[in-house]
Amino acid sequence: MQAVDPSWIAWHPAGTHLYAASESAAQVLSYAVADGGELTLLASQPSGGADPCHLGVDPQGRFVVAANYSGGSVGVLAIGPDGALRPPHDLVEHAGNGPDPERQGAPHAHMALFTPGGLLYVTDLGTDEVRGYVVDESGRLRHVHTSPMPEGMGPRHLALHPSGTVYVAGELDSTVVACTAEDGRLTPVTALPATAAPPAERNYPSHLECSPDGRFLYVANRGADCLTVFDVADGGLRALADVPTGGRWPRHFALIGDFVYVANQDGDSVTVFRRDPGTGLPQPTGHATRVPNPSCVLAAPGR
Repeated sequence: MQAVDPSWIAWHPAGTHLYAASESAAQVLSYAVADGGELTLLASQPSGGADPCHLGVDPQGRFVVAANYSGGSVGVLAIGPDGALRPPHDLVEHAGNGPDPERQGAPHAHMALFTPGGLLYVTDLGTDEVRGYVVDESGRLRHVHTSPMPEGMGPRHLALHPSGTVYVAGELDSTVVACTAEDGRLTPVTALPATAAPPAERNYPSHLECSPDGRFLYVANRGADCLTVFDVADGGLRALADVPTGGRWPRHFALIGDFVYVANQDGDSVTVFRRDPGTGLPQPTGHATRVPNPSCVLAAPGR
């Protein structure tokens, strides 16, 4: 089976296996990865819900967690000794809604992100919440706290800063929110527009990520079709510049060494930028690869 509408891909911590969320098929696929990069499909398992849009792999390589957008559920799948996924054996369904009648009539789990310490954050765009879980040894999800976000924000993705600050992208109100994290519980402190300049049309932030040195935060903006660079060296939040991505609807990007690779979903391209480590600003290299509807870019292990 091929991955249908693969919305997210994630590595096993050992770098030997790859996992893909097949969004339209509501499946999670596991692959063995050969030294030359060739993929061998090992198993395909249901995600436990509809439209899985993100996967988290726990730091110990025991489980894959799927965030199912439609229905707002979180499914846990065990990883077998051979790296293949086993059928889901735990599922938590969120409840609630938000003020946006078109996008927040029901829960919508959008990201499942493990911290290095093993805490699992799940953003819920539909309920304006970030929920914290622990996955126990048996693979059961234990809810530990719920962190409310600003009403109508529509939290999509998170980024972890070395200082402990957690940044949250608001897809529905086009903001970035800086949060303190005390025992994992998030408290919003600062909210800024997701772009440095007002966008010409409605804007939907997608992915965000901190630079490895912790000095800069990058936010992909769909609508404005740019990467916005923020100064976050002190754990704060200050917009520096908007850099056009050279394509439409940047859904995801990856910081790989001194380069940034941007997946322009509606532009059918992955564009390449060289990042100045001093200023943090990406400069276009002129290189682009045609890829139909790219949704995720992932660096090979060790890159």
